[in-house]
Amino acid sequence: MPEVKLIGEVGLFGAAILQTHIPEQRHAALVFKDRSKKHLSLLHLAWHYTLKCDPFNAPYRSVPNVHFDEEELEFFAEHASRLYDENTAGIPYGMEYTGASVFNGDLKFIDSPGAGLTCATFILGFFDSLGFDIIDLSTWQNRDDDTQWQSGIFASLEPRLSPERKESQKNLIGAAYRFRPEEVVGSFGVFKSVPIKFSEAVDVGQQLLDEMRKK
Repeated sequence: MPEVKLIGEVGLFGAAILQTHIPEQRHAALVFKDRSKKHLSLLHLAWHYTLKCDPFNAPYRSVPNVHFDEEELEFFAEHASRLYDENTAGIPYGMEYTGASVFNGDLKFIDSPGAGLTCATFILGFFDSLGFDIIDLSTWQNRDDDTQWQSGIFASLEPRLSPERKESQKNLIGAAYRFRPEEVVGSFGVFKSVPIKFSEAVDVGQQLLDEMRKK
């Protein structure tokens, strides 16, 4: 895959990434322009049952996709606004993503004891609801430090979980795939029509991190 610049201006719709205060932790979001507002908004799953729609701000780096036309981007922006309106009660945080639909026909999150998303899989679920597979899940792989990250997430999440959710999330440690924010946002930036394979996503994720550091 030829290398193209990922970070750039977003007019109607795109993705965004933030370097958090934790060195190896990033946060992913969607960025879009609502017709009722003049500024760009950030739609993101901030934490357990905390779906937010905030004004776009400077620490985030935006990533456009030049392969979608203006009509598609307008539709994606409207979709983002509708999805937020349907899920103001929040979406549970969870470590497993299988590619199965996570939003129903009304764009309401399909909740169940084991269900949940991360900031990155929220973006994957969003595009799935539009009929797009941004990444090729069948090629995904576990990595050595996934278990450490999942253990840390579970420790922070555990006090907020019901016994049933607690058990389902605990069982995912070391078993569920991790989808890293930079790899999902980077894959969105280069996506045309064919889902991005794992090895390509790792490369484009690293490129995005390099661009962020240069900025």
